[in-house]
Formats: sequence, structure tokens, C-alpha cells
Amino acid sequence: MMRSTAFEVLGAEGMSATGVNLDALIPREDFAADSGPPRGNPIGTISVGSLSDDFFVQSLRKPDFQRETANWTPQKIVDLVAAFLDGDLIPAIILWRSGQYVFVIDGAHRLSAMLAWMWDDYGDKSRSINFYQNQVPDEQLKLAAQTRKLVNSTIGPYNVYRDALKSLNFAGDTIRARLGGLAANSFIAQWVPAVDAKGAENSFFKINQAPTLVDPVEKRILKSRGSASAIATRAINRGGVGHKYWGHFEKDAQATIETLGAEIYEALYKPPLGDSPIKTSDVPVGGRGYSSLPFVFDLVNLVNEIGPKDVDTEDADGSTTLKYLSAVKSRIERISTTHPGSLGLHPLVYFYTRGGSFQPVAFLAVMQVVGRLAEKGMLNRFTEVRREFESFLMSHKEAFTLVVKRQGSGSRSRPALEAFLELALNGLWAGKTDPEIIVNMSTDRRFSFFAMPAPVRESTNDDRGFSSSTKSAAFVANLEQSGVRCAICNALLHRNSIHTDHIISKADGGGAHSGNAQLTHPYCNSTYKQTKPANPSLALA
Repeated sequence: MMRSTAFEVLGAEGMSATGVNLDALIPREDFAADSGPPRGNPIGTISVGSLSDDFFVQSLRKPDFQRETANWTPQKIVDLVAAFLDGDLIPAIILWRSGQYVFVIDGAHRLSAMLAWMWDDYGDKSRSINFYQNQVPDEQLKLAAQTRKLVNSTIGPYNVYRDALKSLNFAGDTIRARLGGLAANSFIAQWVPAVDAKGAENSFFKINQAPTLVDPVEKRILKSRGSASAIATRAINRGGVGHKYWGHFEKDAQATIETLGAEIYEALYKPPLGDSPIKTSDVPVGGRGYSSLPFVFDLVNLVNEIGPKDVDTEDADGSTTLKYLSAVKSRIERISTTHPGSLGLHPLVYFYTRGGSFQPVAFLAVMQVVGRLAEKGMLNRFTEVRREFESFLMSHKEAFTLVVKRQGSGSRSRPALEAFLELALNGLWAGKTDPEIIVNMSTDRRFSFFAMPAPVRESTNDDRGFSSSTKSAAFVANLEQSGVRCAICNALLHRNSIHTDHIISKADGGGAHSGNAQLTHPYCNSTYKQTKPANPSLALA
């Protein structure tokens, strides 16, 4: 009798924020790429023999709108392979045949997990490396190594099973006991009736809504996969590599999309975020780049003023996608990079919680406020109070978290966060002290928490270790005292946005030696240092 497992309950794919990337193992294809009557008789089961058959595996495809196969934890991959070997109950794989291709309507993670085990590719070997054009993120490599270690220690590698079939003398007891299951067990294959591509697509979305729901943002991206916002999001999310959702555009447009995607990805996610707790100020401005699709989609839409109810029209030639990507690159350059106009905002000051967690909505709110400062010609005024402004933000980091808690996540809290930033700036420009700014803010119901007594924190037992967030908070607090600062505005410098400036300019005879060098923000060096202060009467509305 087959035993019930987690796979019987979870049904579809199961989600994880730290998923192993198996996306390269089954290629994507447009449903209509080879539309035509089915060829051959549909199989009723998928065995290891089927997955070893090049003809069958080469015919497997995921729909081009299928979400990335990167949502399973290492443990879930181990559980799937173990369930297969032990004959446990696993939901059927749902397939649809169109011409020469067999599309996986439901079960891409299950098949990919088995193929990953058989090919020893958990996102870091030849198939994955080729798919991502040798640009595999560090987090993906770490998860792959973690998965392989877990698989090998609990199940054993596939090649050991394969060799054991030839000689049982080389197999351990556990592997010998499972050899029969490897040869005899199989996935059940169910086939979507012969319908057209649109009918098969409808079947996909119906099946994949239960029991594991598709995230609403992800669903919009999937359904509007031909729109400029969706294509631009995909290009940024994987740095211009992976499945080419832009592959139907002209070659020049494709190349530019991939270049822009790679440049924006690097600006957002380099250096990669290390393990918690935070032990270095060299963190990426965009947080953890792995599994960041909703954040990037919000970024693309916000920069290009695309509302949630706007129609996602298809981009026929790539021109709109290029326009969207160029706009995003321009806005990111104002936040980070060594571009001459970059403010070089330090992410631990502006975009991370005190405990070291990236806040996507904080990034978007700051980006909008900076955009308005630039439009009104007020970046010099910002630079004049930047040191005090950053000290204010560091002293009241909990405010962002409280605003999000009260207003709701995502776009619901962004306007309040923007108002918080602008009230602080206007207060500093008016010469107000930190306590005076807080008193003024507390009259606004969105920030009424400032008028309430600070919560009393309970003491912890001496024998308890510090939490990861507490360790990160200690590092972030120390950063304000010991971090490297811009020689012009005295605000913190981030490694992604440093210029080396001549203290005495070359025009005035300054030499290119260490005694005449100082580290600055790009904007401070290229613009603020060269221009007069802005009109002191200006203020943000």
C-alpha cells in the first residue's frame, strides 16, 4: 500500500522564498510554437526509464508563461525523490501534447526535482550554467551545494543507484532496499484533452490556482507576458539571461534589452547579500536579488507610471520595453552606481530595517522622493542637510516598520513613507531640531505613534544567545559612528558609489597623489562642489 505524504496534501508545487533554481532543466516554449495534432500515443506513466529517454525528455516543455521553477527548498526536493523511491503517493503530472512538444501543465517542479537528482544539477552544473550564460548568482550556487549535500547524505546520489544496479555489492542497505522502487515506481501522467493553445492555457491557470495560489503580482506577469512591463521585469530579474521572453524582437533590440537588464541587475544586487546577520556595510541597494520578481515589477511600473488597472498591451517590437528599461536605469543611477549624478545613498541607512532586512517599499518611497528633488532642482539643498537627515533616519528606523504595519504592505504604505521623508527634510531645511520634527510629525495621524510612550522591552535571560536581527542592529548602529564618510557632505559612503576627488583641483595645480585625494559621493564631486547652493526658500510640497 502506498503511504500518504506531504505531496498528497500540497498537490501543486509548494512555495518557498529560498527556492532551489531548477528552471534550466525543462525548457520553455510558446504554446503555439508547433501547434498541430498530437503525434503518437500518450503514455500513462513517467518512470525513471522515461526520464532517461532522450527522445521523451527532449520533447518536454514548460509553457512560456510558467513561473520560474525555483520555489522548492532543498528539503522538499529530497522529500520528492524519497517519495518516488518509496512508492509514496505523489499527485499526477498533467501534460498537454501539441505537435512535437509535450507541455507540462502541472508538475514542472516534481519532474525537475527528479531530473535534478538524475543529472546532479541543482542550478549549478552544465545545463544551468549554459542556461544562465555563466552568470549564476551566488545564492543559487549556495542553495545548489546545500541541496546536493542534503540529497547525498539522506538519499544518495543517482549514480550510486545506477552503479548498484550493475553490482549490489557496492550498495549500502538503504540503497539496496530502494533499488526496486527506482525501477518499478513512476509518476501518473494525466493528459489535458486535445484542445487549442488558448484552451490549454486556461487549463493551466485553473489547475495552478489550487491548492497553491499564484501570487497576484506573479499572475499578472504571467498573463501579460508579452507586455513591456512584464518583459522588462523579466530582463532585470535575471540580469538579461535565462529564458528570452524578448526573443521575438529584432536582434539589436534583444541585445540592448539584455545589456540594460544586466546593468540594472548589477546596480541593484551587487555585491550579493551575504548570510544573516549583517557583518559588512557592503550590502546591495536592492536587497536579495534571488526571487525578487514582485519588487522588480513594482519598480518598473512605478518608474514608468503604470497603474494597477492599466491595460497590459503587448509590445510588438520591443521599443516600449527598451523605453521602460532606460527609464529604470536612469532612476537607479540617481540612487546608486558611480554615474556622475548619483547620490550614492547608503542602503543600510535608507532601505534596510535596523535588524538588517531589506524593505522594498522603503526603496520605492525614497526613489520617488529623490525623483521629486531632482525635478525641482533641490538636490543641492538635500546635500546641505544630508548628514543630519541620515542621522534622523538612523535614529527613527522603526518608523518605517510602524508605518507599513499601520498602512499595509506595498503601495498602500508608500505615500505615507514618502510623506515621512519629506516632513523630515522640510523640518531640517526650516532649522528645526530632531525633537521638534517629531512633535510636528506626531500631529499627523499616520505618524501618531510618535506621540505614544515607547514600548518597554522585556529583558532576556543571560544564557540566551543574541538573535540574528540583534546582531545586525548592533552592526548598523556602529556603522553611523565608524562608517566611511563623504569628504564634502559628511554623509555615509557606499562601496557602489564612490568617486576619488582632487582636494585641490587639477586646474589649480593639484596633483594626483594620495595627499590630494578624498572620497566623495559622485553627485557631491561632479555637481554640488561645482555649483552654488539652491534657493533656500524652496521646500518639498
